[in-house]
Amino acid sequence: MRKVSNFNQKKGICTVFLMVLTAFCLTACTSTKLAEEFDEAKVKESATKAVDYLIAGEYEECVAMMDANMQASLTPEALSANVDAVIEKVGAFQEYKSVAVVGQKDGQGADYAVAVVVAGFENGKLTFNVSFNVGMEMIGLWMK
Repeated sequence: MRKVSNFNQKKGICTVFLMVLTAFCLTACTSTKLAEEFDEAKVKESATKAVDYLIAGEYEECVAMMDANMQASLTPEALSANVDAVIEKVGAFQEYKSVAVVGQKDGQGADYAVAVVVAGFENGKLTFNVSFNVGMEMIGLWMK
């Protein structure tokens, strides 16, 4: 019986250690505060506008919100090919569930804002991450 108790104690210590390690890793990876150059309301508005364009199939308008680097690598046709298939699976748009904004820094230390937009659809939900530079040009777009 002593061995079982000792095993449970070691198991408990390992569990606590893993929880502390996980908490440390999550804390180390958290986002930074939104930089002063950004207006949170404007970031939310721009992000939902971009998602509105995607949902409506207005890909030219969405691409027009992007910076020159994104526009050079992502055409409206390529955007359409990727988004249409996903939107078709989730059905009709219902509502925005939430919109949150966090600040980040790129590899050179430049600030940018990331809006996480959760949208509810007929058959599920999609999460859109929309990133903006200080000029409020879209520099990143990801959906899941």
